[in-house]
Amino acid sequence: MTYFYLSAHRRAMLLLGLLMLGTGATAQQKLFSKKDSSAAGNEASERIRQLGVSARDTAGYFPNSEMYLRTSGAVSSVRMDEVRKLPYTSVNQMLLGRATGVDVRIPSAEPGKRTGAYVRGFSGGLMLKNGDVMSGQPLYVIDGVPLLLDHPFAFDIQRFDFNRMGTEIDPLTFIDVNTIESLEVLKDYAATAKYGPLAANGVIAITTRAPRAGDLKVEVSGYAGMYFRPSVDVINGRWERNFRMRAYEKYATSEQYRGFPAYLADSTNQQYYGHSDWDEEYYRNGWGTGLQASLSGGNRLANYRFGLGEVSQQGVADKTAMNRYNINFGINVTPIKGLQWTTYMAAGMAARKRNQSMRDRMGDQDYILSLERPPSPNKDLLEQYYGYLKRGLDRNRNNNIRVMNNLQATFSRTIRLNSRVGIDYTQNFRDLFIPTTVNDGNNFVSNFDGLQRRITFDNSIELTPQLKGASRLNITLGQYGQWDMWKYQYGRAYKGKSDYIQVYQPGTDQSKPGGSHNIRLTANFKDRLKQNLLSYYGDFDYSIRDKYFFNAYLRYDGSSSVGEAERWQLNPTLSAAWRISAEEFMKGQDLFSDLRLRASAGRVGRIMSADYYGGGPVYNVEVGWEGTPNMSTYDAFPVLNAAYELGYITPGLGWSYTDQLNGGLDLGFLKNRLRVSVDVYSKTDRQLLLKVPVMQERGYTGVIVNGMDIRNYGGELSVQAQVINNKTFGWTTTLNASANKTKLLQLPFGQQDVRLGNRRFLVGKPVDKYWLLINDGIYNTDAEVPAGMTYQGLPMKAGDPKWRDTNGDNQINDDDRVISGTHNPAVQGGWDHTFRYRKLELNFLLSYALGRKLLNKSLADRFDFVNNEGADAISAVKEVSFWSRPDGDLDAIPLYNPWSPVRPYQTEQTLFLEDASFVKLRSASLTYNFSGPWMSAKGIQQLRVFVTGTNLLTWTKYTGGDPEAVDYFGYDLGAYNWAAPKSFTLGFNLQFK
Repeated sequence: MTYFYLSAHRRAMLLLGLLMLGTGATAQQKLFSKKDSSAAGNEASERIRQLGVSARDTAGYFPNSEMYLRTSGAVSSVRMDEVRKLPYTSVNQMLLGRATGVDVRIPSAEPGKRTGAYVRGFSGGLMLKNGDVMSGQPLYVIDGVPLLLDHPFAFDIQRFDFNRMGTEIDPLTFIDVNTIESLEVLKDYAATAKYGPLAANGVIAITTRAPRAGDLKVEVSGYAGMYFRPSVDVINGRWERNFRMRAYEKYATSEQYRGFPAYLADSTNQQYYGHSDWDEEYYRNGWGTGLQASLSGGNRLANYRFGLGEVSQQGVADKTAMNRYNINFGINVTPIKGLQWTTYMAAGMAARKRNQSMRDRMGDQDYILSLERPPSPNKDLLEQYYGYLKRGLDRNRNNNIRVMNNLQATFSRTIRLNSRVGIDYTQNFRDLFIPTTVNDGNNFVSNFDGLQRRITFDNSIELTPQLKGASRLNITLGQYGQWDMWKYQYGRAYKGKSDYIQVYQPGTDQSKPGGSHNIRLTANFKDRLKQNLLSYYGDFDYSIRDKYFFNAYLRYDGSSSVGEAERWQLNPTLSAAWRISAEEFMKGQDLFSDLRLRASAGRVGRIMSADYYGGGPVYNVEVGWEGTPNMSTYDAFPVLNAAYELGYITPGLGWSYTDQLNGGLDLGFLKNRLRVSVDVYSKTDRQLLLKVPVMQERGYTGVIVNGMDIRNYGGELSVQAQVINNKTFGWTTTLNASANKTKLLQLPFGQQDVRLGNRRFLVGKPVDKYWLLINDGIYNTDAEVPAGMTYQGLPMKAGDPKWRDTNGDNQINDDDRVISGTHNPAVQGGWDHTFRYRKLELNFLLSYALGRKLLNKSLADRFDFVNNEGADAISAVKEVSFWSRPDGDLDAIPLYNPWSPVRPYQTEQTLFLEDASFVKLRSASLTYNFSGPWMSAKGIQQLRVFVTGTNLLTWTKYTGGDPEAVDYFGYDLGAYNWAAPKSFTLGFNLQFK
């Protein structure tokens, strides 16, 4: 691990020094090329056998392999040969537009920040807050080790729901793209049943490059490039004053005129009316670099692979940056015939320099600063502000280590034992100090120390009876154990005596000398969550004449999070495939080169998100104030009381589970030069937990019960075509499309309607839509207002919105809101093209999302300046980016009376709902592949250089910012949703014999 602390120069020299070791290597497999597909399939089969992973985990990646022919699962694969050329730092970036059935969300392009993905729609309940998003993520598996992602339980001690407490570093950023052999999305239970309850939200399966026998092979890849700052239409106080004066001149009273903001009232104030050049300090063209080197070799008895890598990326906004360092090692050993030991270890460290936004700082502190004046748009003053922040401290890093050990013993052609252990261990550290100079005279210090750990054991016996005739039978019986743990220790304090004391140690005794450095007003939080899973399984594969394939997978799961009476559940999966093209009646026809029909049906349990659901009503440390209830002491005395804020947990809560049906059809034409795959599915989450609101007199915020059912259903299409393929020119193209819809099937207690916050859910209706007032314009005069028309009991007047009275009772309220629009696309996917001319290759990817709508909250808040001016609330924060012209069609927004008590510019109305469909030129790469006798003479196996570009063009009707840069719930938050920057990089890949 000393490697992590070397200088950048020495790290580069160490990586490049591996070149001197190169004496020989085998040729790199070129996946998806016709001549190499069989070899690639055989290589993958060997890798899978070493890892003890069943064929269902990787089927579909190699179209001509036996695994592909025998699988009945729905699997989508990513062409890694192209992805490795791109400056991606997260697995989710690699999936975007390249895999069917997966919806990737990247609310902010801040380097290294957490992202999200949904496989076949959001699963597991209602998506109401960021914690729900974290619980709905798919399982990520690396070489058979299921990763443990961050848990949302830290949100329990937070007042604000935008960043999770801690580092907020994407745990997927540890995986170096150059180490990935294959990347797949496993979607139905024929493909994912092996992973049991972990796979309820789908699986992203990652197989890294394996050790392999042969002469020593050295490979080095690297890139350097630039991320380009966006173009910003900056403004100053004069523009903002003129923008507001329209409303003042039409509606304001004398008293309201007297409340005109002081910072806009004096046009001679150069702090706000002077130069607006803040963007020159806030934005920059950022550099990005990456370097990875590996060596592998050995013989059939012992072979290995070792790799090192680093990536650094500067953000284009707010001084952000990310650095990652990783090391990995794998070895296969066959000490005696029939016994093979495989081990793989990977370690990494990621550090992230976070944004300096006011909102995020206030969220970290749980403290609202004075909001009387926004930052100045002047560059010099912003530079001064950054100088003050540099006197503080914000150390933010994650460390991760993954270990996989697999022991496989083959006793005969019919019996094989397999034993595997996996460990995924991550630590999160953040030290934060904010000096008095930027914090209203009160400094702030905090420390977060988090840990997440998963240990898995999987032991199985595989039986392959020798059947007569053309039948095959494979039986695998096994036992699986899993131990998960998350914990954190967090402390914060205010009003220290000095800005030079910048580190806080939570839990120290303040009464003793040096205890917390005499920082006052401290608060300490500790929490730990543990979950255990024990499973027994049987996997039965049967085939006849390589035409008819049947599989039954039975799994008996027990979870520590479920009450004792309901702890165990049987989860079965059945699947079948029919290779129609192998039938006698298909011989002699020229239309189909491959025709295969697939079907599967299965049930998988869902692990509860918390360990206290299994025990009925609980007591909790809920003393504090609104938004921060989980304080453990009152006047220094420990306090424990009924968990009123959490909600009443009904005794005897049972398993939630997911039923999924899938049907698929695979077709090949023209000797498989044209391939088409179609899947349709229905995925139903049953007996989900829901906190049902109850009367306030009961004290609880709600009662938690089973009984909610939600269905996701849709279809997927993939088309691959090798249009031209000769020695001089080639053209291949791939089109993928996914469509997903949702429906609420059932609510607890037979309810048909539930209202939670700004959302309403009706049985029989989708669960991913907004709940909005319909806006039909403006009442220009009092005479236009229908007699007696009110909004929430307030009389409506001239200057108010003309909201539609949908139920005709002459009252506008929540009963008039309609369920409309969705941030989930009706259809989304990508269209990839690769053109080859001799040694040149050009690849580009178009991604698209059609039929989605967004709420432009940023624009709504700009017009709602009266309610957002100086309010003591996080929603009133103005960042320095406030001094840019708002994104949106300003002329399309009526001039309402902003002082009206009906709050005419509230976001949840159709006025701010916009079509956000888009097509984006996601990436393009131009590659030159060197060849010739001179390479062999110098021991070079492969040399290619490439130029890439990302996020190059976007076509959309959306008038706001980038239609992808929105939060998880479909709200465009403007300054807090950073669009992915345009980038250009120059890279190389070099392999030595």
